[in-house]
Parts: sequence; C-alpha cells; structure tokens
Amino acid sequence: MKNNCNKNLPTNNNLGRHQSIPKERLIINEGTDEQIECFGYRRHIPRTVLFAILGVVTLGFIFLVFRWKPNWEIRAMFERCSMEAADVLLVRDFHLRWHKTSVQNEPIELPPEKRRRRDDKPCFINGNPTVKVTVENSDVGESIEYVSNDIVPDRNRNYAQPSGGHELLRFFNFQKVMYVWDRELALFYRIGGLEENVPCSDFYHRFTGFNEIQQTNRRKVYGKNEIYIELKSIPLVIVQEALNPFYVFQVYSVCLWIFGYNYIIFSVAIVVMSLISIMVTVYNTRKQATTLRKMVKTDSRVRVLRGGNPHDDENVFELIPEADLVPGDVIQIPQRGCQMGCDAVLISGNCIVNESLLTGESVPITKTPLPNPPAPVDSPPMMFNPENHKRHTLFCGTQVIQSRRIGRRTVRAVVIRTGFATTKGLLVRSILFPKPMDFKLYRDAMRFILVLAAVAFVGFVYVITIKILHHALPKDIVLKALDIFTIAVSPALPAALTIGMVFAQQRLKKANIYCISPQRINVSGMLDLICFDKTGTLTADHLELLAVSPINRDQFMLINDPSTIPFGPFTAGMATCHSLTVIDGEIRGDPLDLQMFESIKWNLKEPMESDNTGFSNFMPTVVMDNSDTVCTPGQEKGKILLPPLHQIGVIRQFTFSSNLKRMSVITQTLGSNGLDVFVKGAPEVVASLCLENSIPDNFTEVLREHTMNGLRVLALAWKPLGQNVTYEQAQGLERGDIECDLQLLGLLIMQNTLKPETTAVIGELTNADIRSVMVTGDNLLTAIHVARQCGMVAQSEVVIEVSVTPPTRDNQTKVTYTINQVMNASSLHPSPSHEFSSKNPEEVALTMEDFHGGSYNGSTYHFAMDGKTFQALQEYVPHLIPKIAVKATVFARMSPDQKAQLVEVFQDLQYYVGMCGDGANDCGALKRAHAGISLSEAEASVASPFTSGTQNIECVSRLIKEGRAALVASFGVFKYMALYSMIQFTSVIIMNTIDSFPSDFMFMYWDIAITTLVALLVARNHAYPRIVSKKPLTSLMSPPLLFSVLANTFLQFAVQVGGYFILTAQPWFVPLVKDREDISNSYCFEATSIFFVSSFQYITVAFLFSKGPPFRKPIYTNVLFFAALVVLTIFTTIMMFVPMDGLNKRAELVVMERYYYGIIIALVVFHFFLALILESVVADTRFVKNYLTCRKCRGKNKQKKYDVIIDEITNDAEWPPITTQAIKAQRMNSSDNQNRGGAYKRNTTDL
Repeated sequence: MKNNCNKNLPTNNNLGRHQSIPKERLIINEGTDEQIECFGYRRHIPRTVLFAILGVVTLGFIFLVFRWKPNWEIRAMFERCSMEAADVLLVRDFHLRWHKTSVQNEPIELPPEKRRRRDDKPCFINGNPTVKVTVENSDVGESIEYVSNDIVPDRNRNYAQPSGGHELLRFFNFQKVMYVWDRELALFYRIGGLEENVPCSDFYHRFTGFNEIQQTNRRKVYGKNEIYIELKSIPLVIVQEALNPFYVFQVYSVCLWIFGYNYIIFSVAIVVMSLISIMVTVYNTRKQATTLRKMVKTDSRVRVLRGGNPHDDENVFELIPEADLVPGDVIQIPQRGCQMGCDAVLISGNCIVNESLLTGESVPITKTPLPNPPAPVDSPPMMFNPENHKRHTLFCGTQVIQSRRIGRRTVRAVVIRTGFATTKGLLVRSILFPKPMDFKLYRDAMRFILVLAAVAFVGFVYVITIKILHHALPKDIVLKALDIFTIAVSPALPAALTIGMVFAQQRLKKANIYCISPQRINVSGMLDLICFDKTGTLTADHLELLAVSPINRDQFMLINDPSTIPFGPFTAGMATCHSLTVIDGEIRGDPLDLQMFESIKWNLKEPMESDNTGFSNFMPTVVMDNSDTVCTPGQEKGKILLPPLHQIGVIRQFTFSSNLKRMSVITQTLGSNGLDVFVKGAPEVVASLCLENSIPDNFTEVLREHTMNGLRVLALAWKPLGQNVTYEQAQGLERGDIECDLQLLGLLIMQNTLKPETTAVIGELTNADIRSVMVTGDNLLTAIHVARQCGMVAQSEVVIEVSVTPPTRDNQTKVTYTINQVMNASSLHPSPSHEFSSKNPEEVALTMEDFHGGSYNGSTYHFAMDGKTFQALQEYVPHLIPKIAVKATVFARMSPDQKAQLVEVFQDLQYYVGMCGDGANDCGALKRAHAGISLSEAEASVASPFTSGTQNIECVSRLIKEGRAALVASFGVFKYMALYSMIQFTSVIIMNTIDSFPSDFMFMYWDIAITTLVALLVARNHAYPRIVSKKPLTSLMSPPLLFSVLANTFLQFAVQVGGYFILTAQPWFVPLVKDREDISNSYCFEATSIFFVSSFQYITVAFLFSKGPPFRKPIYTNVLFFAALVVLTIFTTIMMFVPMDGLNKRAELVVMERYYYGIIIALVVFHFFLALILESVVADTRFVKNYLTCRKCRGKNKQKKYDVIIDEITNDAEWPPITTQAIKAQRMNSSDNQNRGGAYKRNTTDL
C-alpha cells in the first residue's frame, strides 16, 4: 500500500506549492450516496445590480427562473473563486441536482476529537499519512492531491482571527449536515459524531461526563439532539407551490385567455382546478410533515453523568431533556427500558433491544458492552466502528426493552451521534430529501417536451406567416402565435409519470406493503432478478429441533429427545450457549435458541444483585434443570419441592456475529471452582476452532448427509478455562482468547420447513422469466436442497458447485466445477422417525457421460457457491464472475457485506435487481437493490424502501404486479398527454389557417370534461392477477412507444385534415367570412366539424392508451373510467344528432346536415380501428423495433449484458469445464458411506 501510494506523489518540498493552488472545486463524501460537489463563488456587485434591474423589468420572471435554476442564479450574479474566499457554494448532489448554500463564520471551538485528521484511504508521503483530496483550478484543471496528514495537529489553529480576538469557525450546512472548513488543507469536511477514529478505550477513560459549559460548547458544533421537522406556514407553502413552473405556465395561459380572448368561463374553471390542485397538494404536504413530526418528536428526559470517576457508581447524575445531549455524554439506561433518542455505545451492563425500525426484525437482540482490549506494544489501539460494533451500539429510535446491570455499576452508554446524524435521523433525512424520480425517465420526458416545443415553434412561425398573409391585426397575430405554446407544450407531462405510482402506492398499502420511496414503485415493475434470503423468508422463522447428535467414543449418536441426555458438557452447552432473556416473565429471544433451550426442559432466571443464587459472584443469567417433586410419607397431596441438581451461571456472553458465524459464553457451574467456555455456530467454523483429536473421522460425511437432506446443522464445542482464570479476569478476556483449542461436543440438527406460499411464488416468477436467486448465511448443501424444494432449481436440473483454490508460490489460482450429487431432492426428505437413509450411489452419483453426451445445455444447470468462493472469485479471477453470475442460483455462507456486493454484481450485468429478506443481515443488500422488500411488522424501516407486514414472499409477486401496472399507467398517461397536445395543436393550426379559433366552450369540453377526467381516472386499473413473461417498456425512448406516439400523431392529423376537406366538398358548405372585430370567429362550419372530430379523437386515444392485459386488468374493470368514456361518447353524439339551441349558442356550434354527422361518425370509427391496429398489432412488432428505427441498418445490438453473456456461454461447448476427478471422488465417497452402513451410529437410548 505504501509503495503504491508513493508513486507519482509530491514530496514534502512540493506540498507548499500544491497547497497554494486556490481550490475552486471540491468533492466531499466521494463514492457514497451522499457525495456532493462544491464550487466556490463570491458576489459580483455589478452583475447583481444588473440582474436586479432585469428582474424589475421582467416583473420578477427572471427571479422565478433563478428559483427553479439556482445554478443559473449563482453563475449570473456571482463570480468563481477559491473555496477559501467563497461566501456562497454551488452544490451538486449525488443525483446531479443543483443547490446553493451560504458559508457562515461563527465563534465556535471544535471539540478535541474533531481536531485530529481522519484518515480517508490513508497513503504515505515519506512515512507520513496523507489524505486524498480532489480539487480543480481554472488554470491547472482537475488534479488529485495527497496532502500530508500531520501538517495540522490541531484544527483550531486554522481559524480566522477577527479583530475582536475570537476565533471564527467557517462552515456550511447542507441537508441537515454540517461541513467545517480546514484552513490549512483548504477543504471542507463533514462533522459527524464519535463514529470515526475514536479508540474503544476512549469511551471508558476519556468520556467521563461533561459539565454544563462543556456541553453547551459542544452543542454549538453538533447541534441539538432533536430531529426537527419544520412546519412552514400554510400561506408560505401555498406561495411556494404556486411558484411551481406548471402553475406559472397556467398563469401565463389564463392571462392570455382572459385579456386576449375574453374566455372568462374557461379561465375561471382552469383557475379553480389549479387552486384545488394546490390546496390538495398543500394539505397532503402539511399532513405528511405533521405526521412525520409527531413520529420523531420526543420530550423524554435522560439521566446524564456530570463528570467524575467512570468506575465509581456514586457519581452525580442529572436529569436533563434529551434534546440537550451531545456526543461524548455518558447516559444511564433505565432498568425498565426506554426508547433511544440518540445513538450510543454501551460501556456497562446488557440491554435487550427491539430493532425493528432498523432491521425489520422484531426478535429481541442482546447488546453487550463495547470491548476494550489493552493495546499491544507498537500496535495501534482498537478503533470504534459502528458497523463492526453494532452489537454494542444502541441506535436511535430502537426500543430498549430492559437493561441488566453487571456488578455494582449501573447500565451506561456513551452518546456517539445526535439529531440528524443518528440512524433514525438518516431515515428522516431520506424522507425529507428523497431520491428524485428515475433520472432516465425524467430526462426522456424533458426530451419529449423539447420535441413538442420544437413542434410549437414551427406552429408559431406558421401562424405568424398565415396571419401576415391574411392581413390580420397585430394584436391578433401576437395572441394567436403565443397561444400555440400553451397548446402544443403540456407542462403536466413530467407529472404524468407519477400518476400510476400514486394509485399503486395506495393499493400496496391496502395489501400491507408500505413504501417510503414511491419512486421505486415504477422501478419495481422492471425487475428481472430477485434475490431471496432463506431463513425467515423462504422458510419458516421457527426451526424445529429434529434431533441432536452428541459425540460418544468418537462416534456421532442420534438422539431424538435431548432431555434424556445425562448431564454433561453437551447438555450444559445447550442450556447456556444462547442469548435468551426473560421479559415480563416469558423467555424471549432468537427462535433457534428458544427451540434448543426448551428441548432440554431447563429453567432460566435473571436474578437481581441482591438475590441469593449460591454463587460467590453476581451472575446475570442462571439456568437450572427442572426441580423434582416427591410426596411426603403419609401425605399423598403434600409435595416437597427439591432444589435443582444442576445450576449454571453465565458470566459473559459474546453475541452471535454474522461475520464470525458463531457465538460463545463463559459459564460457571454451581459447586465448581473452574470456568467453562461454550461455543455454538456453523459446523465448519466451529470445527476449525477445535482440537483435531476431538473431531470424529466421519465429521464431513455426517455433516454432508444432514445438509443434503435440507437440515440446518449447528455445532457445539467446549473447553474448560480451569481454576487459574478468576471471575474478574473473565470479564476482561477477548473473544480470540477463548474461542480456540476447543473440544467438539456434537451437532444440533434442525428442520426448517418452507413457508406454504414460497413454492407458488417461485414458480410464478420462473414462469414469468424472472430469475430467483438464494442468498443465505446457511450451509451450501442445505441451501441447494431448499432451492430444489421450492423450485428455484428443477428436479431434472444440475447444480454445479464452484470452489476456488487461492494461488500459491508454486501454483496458480484453481477454479473447480463439481457436479452436486443430489438430483432428486424429494427422495431425500427425512422420514418421521428421522431415519435418514442413504441411496444407492448409482442413483445419486452422476458421470460425465450424463452431461457431455449432449443431454444438457446452457439452460439446464445452476452454479452454487459459498461466501468464501465468492470472495476468492472477486479477488483472484474477477473476469469469471459475469460468466458464473448469469447461471448462479445458490449463494451460501454469505456475510451481509457479500450480499450487498452480489447485488452490485447483478446490477453491473444490467439486471434490475430486487431483494427480499427479513432485514436482520440483509440491510445492505436491501438498500443497494433497485427494490428492496423487508419482511417486518413495522410500517417502515431503515432497511429498505418497501416493508411488508405479511411475513411471506407473496409481497414480491404483488409488488412486481403493481409496479408493472404503475409503469404501464404512467407511460399511458404520458402518451395521452402528448397526443392531447398534438390533437389540439392540429385543430388550432387548421382553424388559424381559416382565421378561426376554438370557442370558450370548446376548450372547456376538451380540457376539463375529457382530459381532466382521463388524467384522474385512467390509472385506477388494478394490476393483472398474473405475472407474464413479457416485460413492460422501461424507456420513453423505446421504439414501440415512439412509433405509437408518432403514428397516432400523423393519423389524427390526417383524420382532421381529411374531415376538413370532406366538409368543404359538401354542397351546403359556406366558408367562414372573417369578422375582424371577433378574435375567435368560432361560429362556423369548420370549427364545429373540427370540434366534434377532435372530441372523439380524445376519447379514442384515452381508450387505446389505457391498456389492460397483460399488465393491468381490462379497461372495463376500471368502472369509473370506462363509464366516463361511455358517457362522453354518448353526450358528444347527442350534441351532434340532437341539437340544443341553448347549448349550441353557448358553444358557438353550427347545425349541419344530419348525414354529415354520419360521415363524422364513420371517420371516427375508421380512426378508431386503424389506431387500434397500430397500437395493438404493429407498434410492438420486430419490424418496428429493428427497421423503422434503423437499428438493423446501424447494426446496433440492444441486448443487455447478461443476455450477451448467456448467448456466449450457451454456444461454448467447453463451458462449464466440469472437474472429472471430483465426480469420481464423490462416487467413491458415496460407496464408502454405503459400505459403512451410514455416516453415524443411530441410538435412541441415553448416553
């Protein structure tokens, strides 16, 4: 690392030259979702004055533009400068949105822990640590600097010194986060909490409580510990909403219609509709803000340590408001529990916590004190890491159910993060500053608007030309030309993309699926690969303890009833090696631990410190066997309760770690002077920690037989610590000190049954060509069995296990592809008596001829691997990952980080990836996926954008259906709005050609009676009940959609023009005689004919673009919408054939010959059927995709990466390179097991 970083880096002599470069651009939080790019600016007075004058001249319009485009305002009124001289920053966030923020200077002193340099990807220059900084200068361009990290030992030396003598801290706030200026290094850095570069020892020895002055000074930097949701006044919210570009465009249009055409009724209707829309939006915004504020508001008080000896429990604690807490405060956790209002690390005692807000899992979790090992000589101390030490961290918003003190000290924790920096604060920030609508969809929508604007400009030129040739009045020319833009360009087009997901979100909520990121609903309709966790997701949460297999005389025994096993280390391990606790008189905890403990029929209690347990030291947890009862002589009813024969106290617990795949406890048996260690976890991991002579020779075969039957297996190990280790010394031991040189005691065999809904959902996804992938922390063979059982892998398909041998000095990396023996999972189901029979090796072993004889191709095999192999592939042979990933279905023994990395691998192959898990170890993958679904009883969790209250994977199927329905509805509304603009544009152009214009009523009927009803009701179609293999369109620029819009545009234009010429050919037709005093000249044959034809066209395209199957239910199931179309059709027909004098006068409609109305109907029917053929038959054909778009001519291949790779490996006869030797070895192992009569000795008697 050091050598790599030294390459091409400046020496210390050059540091001054690099520091002198004025940095005008800075990237902060690079590579994360919170990355921001900052540009420095300072006010330019002449420019500011100039634009202020322009703002007055344009009646404030230019300031409106600056409100919508802050980057334009900054570049117009400010000048670029270095960061050090900037008083305003132009900030571009991770989603490429622009913001402006002011740089502030205040007399604030940084806390000591924030004066040290944080090493971000540390490199070294001449032995000194450095920090990587990305800067840009207008003279030298972009460059990367490695700036020495020891230049500034104390950041307070970098403060500006004003004349008053007080130090000024320079900083800015962005989206509730504070960034502080480092004057020497000339960069801003984020002020977090105590989550970075704080040694674990500091929490015990350095943070011993603050006095009020210290706390106040720290609060100036970290802010108040509150998640404050600002409630803006209703008038302010109304004004801000009214300044939306859509409503500003409406104001422009209304002013044009009122003052230009005197269209009072239509204008008032538009204004009323806009006001209603604004009020609804304001109401919803206010309601959401109020609900969110109530959800996060807390008025609790907390006991905080006010300085002193951290080891003395007689220190002074003060009750203060929770909002006054600052990082570094030492707080006391009440025994009856509380809701955490900050993030804090536990330093004494244990806590039982419900973290459903974070993980979506409501199973209580035990939190233990942060480890504080002594730092080895010449080695850095252990640093606190929130991710690695989350088992010792209490997170804001989680519920502490109860706390347990250990010894005399009360339960204490050190505050590490407050306010919006907490885990709960991050959730609220994600709601306040959501990810914008899918950028590609929005970008495509803006392209569409630009095309319409270009069409409008053509119309604008055409109208001006026609009016000039017709010698129209200047007022007429200006009004008619400007009105073209209000007709051809609909500002509601981008909003149309959200209509579908609004209704879908409501339907999902009714289905008990909650969403905190509505933008993901449309994306969920694009999913083509779903990753599933296994335990608790595909299979039931609760495991059934099928049997135990203790070791006796180097043989595994099979015991069905663990309570019959005589007391010994195996029973003691089952009784103590768990994280169970007593809550309200009931034993609670992990279901697996609960099954294990209940099977031996022992009792558990958590004594108070004052209770007499018989132990010489305090034991937080004591377990004991059931007391016996005997009858006294001569008294059959009188019974005497005998004391338990065996009592064991749990001194220390190392909770389960998903990365280590194990947990352990230190115990003491009553009457014994020595201590014992018990370890429980994944068999392979536990066995690696055991003495070799304690592991039976057939350990691998036994484990393989159990896992191939789909059983979950845990191993139990033990070692005595002896009498040399005291109670006090045990409290200071580290995990690595005790989890070694163990003796294997045996196996716990558990059955994890599939949830009833799993197989049906997996089958539905498979039939729809949506890949299902299992990503689990369980054993590989167990995962393969479950994959076959649920249908991810068909019974006739082959599973190929991938393994990697890392390179050595003599050998290169070796990748092995071994065919899994088990072909028929159903033949291996355990019998009710738990007698697991071995099959004949000829039935389960597979030979090379079975495959390379041409009997399987690229679609009949699946890869399977464990986390170790996945990591090795990434490290040594990353070029193989795409070829393996496209056919990999089972990933076992995956850590949480590896699950998230796997999601990224699939995304790199251009899959739209969904992830479904119970939230416990899946948070990273759930967040990383395009659509993450957490199975939780909570309405929302930090874990994922979707949370399902129904604890099975049916929610995945429902979400995909609703996502597809929302996507199709959004695209349909978008197409309708585009055609609506083009139909009206055509009508107005034709009318302008003859110096006519639609009347007030015509616009009312088109825009309000038809289009508004369509927009409000079209997305109410429910999702289609079945997922089909056909995928919905995912892009507005896709050939079928573009062809549909363009073809229908030309068709409606041809029909309107054709109708006009048919009208002029009639013998009774009289051309319009223009009245120069009438601005519209609507009362004429031409206007009436065009009105009726275009009205039917609006109804036609509304019907055509409201597609039903295969993504939505048929149009007639949307009763309100279908009824609206029928009523509008009937009413429009009645207006033609049954003239009403009052209506005709108001609408300025001319009565024509009845037969001509029949011609209009014939024309409309012709338009309907031709449009139906174009939309339903032609638009989605290969001809349109390849030839009309010239894709075939250009030789462009639109296949996704994963499709290209699948095609390549399908045509590769040498892939995959099956390992012949491995198959032969498997056959030999199977034969050996058969000859031995089974892998273990069966015994139903006591040991």
